[in-house]
Amino acid sequence: MLSTMATAASKESYIMTAAAALISGCALLAARGVAGPRSVMTKRIVAGNSELNEFMTSALQPMLDRYTPTWWTNSHIQCVLTFLVPQSPVQYKRDVLTFKDGGQASLDWALESSLNLDHPLKQDAPIAIIMHGLVGCSDSMRSLCAEALAHGYRPVVFNKRGHGGMKLATPKLQAFGCVQDLQEAINHVESAYPDSELYGIGCSAGAGLLCSYLCELGDKSRLRAGVLISPGYNAFDLFCRGRINPVYDFLMTFTLKSFLLRHKAELADVVDVPSALRATRIREFDRHVYMKMHGYEDLESYWQVNNPMRDVDNLSMPLLCINALDDPVCTKETIPYHEFRRKPNAMLLTTGEGSHCAFFEGTFHLKSWCNEAAMTYLDRLREFSAASDSDSLSVPEIPTTATTA
Repeated sequence: MLSTMATAASKESYIMTAAAALISGCALLAARGVAGPRSVMTKRIVAGNSELNEFMTSALQPMLDRYTPTWWTNSHIQCVLTFLVPQSPVQYKRDVLTFKDGGQASLDWALESSLNLDHPLKQDAPIAIIMHGLVGCSDSMRSLCAEALAHGYRPVVFNKRGHGGMKLATPKLQAFGCVQDLQEAINHVESAYPDSELYGIGCSAGAGLLCSYLCELGDKSRLRAGVLISPGYNAFDLFCRGRINPVYDFLMTFTLKSFLLRHKAELADVVDVPSALRATRIREFDRHVYMKMHGYEDLESYWQVNNPMRDVDNLSMPLLCINALDDPVCTKETIPYHEFRRKPNAMLLTTGEGSHCAFFEGTFHLKSWCNEAAMTYLDRLREFSAASDSDSLSVPEIPTTATTA
């Protein structure tokens, strides 16, 4: 069954969000002038000392140096372009997952037949498990899947409970940082392709889920590495202490309410639907939905268990995080630079501009730079691992300005 995953309600919420962001973006662009100077131009790699990070810095620095965001955009226009720029024509085959508690989610496998690939995928091709954003699904991950296919990976998108056009089989939504469903999904992927290496890529809220998994599982992770695109790191600071841009807080709450309306009948007995629909901030919505559904006394208790950074000391797998310093959602104040400086297997890549999961380049034919950056990181990581296994790695000399900061 090929997917066409966006429902009418989700499309309506996306259009409303896009329209509001476009209006604010155009106003700001007009205020500064199209030809005016960029306010932030910082490109930076921050990483702990290790042979791995030296090798990866040498591989990623040229790509970072070449990144040139679309000249006629600012952070708000970049953000709205994620809704307007057509996705690659990738088609999916869906596996419906039934969890131990009776709940259901899905895995959408990107079909290589939907693209003209130079070489067919091998049976043991590496697999990229992709995690979508807050109210997204595989439909918004098509271009990332196309990039993964072009790099020789078999991409599959994990659609959480109630996402991707699926009805809720039980009155339960996945908590922000709960990894149980993801673990069962990964087990399913391993069963289908036992000889393939598994990697994770998470976008926005999906980055939070992937971070939770990698940090909670530590060296028991079934994923060999992860890439986080526009992660928010400390979600409690982001949503409950006002780190998020208030306009985007309101807009994202609107999309969450649209998502709730699609599952109102199934959730009416376990959440406070009327109060949730009156929410104007994410923390208010979480209080009436996720906190109530999962039995927490307050938001601090909820985020203590679900914050993506809660087990960061357990991280053992290689990790790349990509953030734009003009991101209005996961703002630059949330970036934990000190964690990257002290971890030998983690790397932070920042750009001055790129907004939230956008990073568009080009003037008319726009393409997201972060998709290629994510896949290049995984390519070079596999190259490093293969060379290390054969004891034949020769690490090139690294310019001192390209390593940590």
